[in-house]
Amino acid sequence: MKKKISLALALMMTASLTACAGKAQTVETTAAATQAATEAADETKAETAEAAEAATVADDASDEEIMAFITAASDNPDKVVIKYTDQAANLQDQSYLRGNRKFLKVLKEELGDKVQIEYYANGTLGNSVEALVGGLQTGTFQMMDYAIGSYASYTNAFQPLDIPYLVTSSDDAFEKLNGEAGKIMGDKLIEDTGIMPIFYNLIGMRQMTNSKRAINAPEDLKGLKLRTQSNSIQMDGLAAFGCSIQSIPFTELFTALQQGVVDGQENPIETIYAYQFADVQKYLTLTNHLCGASAVVCSKPWYDGLSDEFKAAIDKAAAEAIVYSKTEFDASQDETLEKLKELIEVNELSDEQIAEFQEVAKTAWPKLAEDIGADYVNTVLDALGLSM
Repeated sequence: MKKKISLALALMMTASLTACAGKAQTVETTAAATQAATEAADETKAETAEAAEAATVADDASDEEIMAFITAASDNPDKVVIKYTDQAANLQDQSYLRGNRKFLKVLKEELGDKVQIEYYANGTLGNSVEALVGGLQTGTFQMMDYAIGSYASYTNAFQPLDIPYLVTSSDDAFEKLNGEAGKIMGDKLIEDTGIMPIFYNLIGMRQMTNSKRAINAPEDLKGLKLRTQSNSIQMDGLAAFGCSIQSIPFTELFTALQQGVVDGQENPIETIYAYQFADVQKYLTLTNHLCGASAVVCSKPWYDGLSDEFKAAIDKAAAEAIVYSKTEFDASQDETLEKLKELIEVNELSDEQIAEFQEVAKTAWPKLAEDIGADYVNTVLDALGLSM
């Protein structure tokens, strides 16, 4: 009997020890699993942080790095493809182009693989206003940057700003474009063409260069053969100074200046520098006679068909681009002017001299307003806080 009791106790002790060992092993296994899970979570966090870092690129990175980020291909089968076309060779050489690049960069940051942005430089998808306006309207591409003065053959939306010496300050032009006047003109563009401005930016006040003489007073312009944009309001307005106005495609302008087909031209200083017009011109006068501005635009029906998420991303990218573009513009003006002073004789007009030019220009204002449409001009002028 005692042997049976002893055997029973032994079996119970063994079972107890086995149970304890099992519990210890379970605790040990659980601890190992917890540690593994923690390590996996840390690794996931690291990968997420790395992915977040890869989902952007610094504003001061090289143009190649920024463009590689913007145009990165997407494997998302539901992605939206945006074809963006530009007349420039890149989005680096002028401040307004860097503003456009900022817009595309923020758009990619916001949407990630939900969007694939394809960039076409040098007017690859069209050079003429007909090809560009038509391309947006038919969906050949979805976005473009285009100078607002170039829409004149389709709409009078921006023509109030084509009246010489109506606006003579880049700061004033920037404020007006991004205020009520810009909205009125943008609504008119939509009404006439179905094209919607996403945001405006400054190319700069337009200045005159020529190969004949320094321009100090309005009479110095008499007899000069001056190239302007193909815009009747600009051409008729500048003709009031006694110039012989000619319209030459921008792509042919350098050669026309070089060969003396025209004596001079007018463009913002960044354009004058970037396209090396100082190599074939002797004099640059800061006349501030017109506002050179651009807009990144898209088809309004295309925009209306986007999801709220995409619309919000476009709006955010536009807001950031406006601020960035103005900062870049302000920083570039003095720097570019100093570079030009090493290449060409620069004549900076005083406020009093500018006023003399404005008085001559005013003689053409009533006729220009009539050609544009007096009621529309007056509506825009009210928003600008100006009057004839």
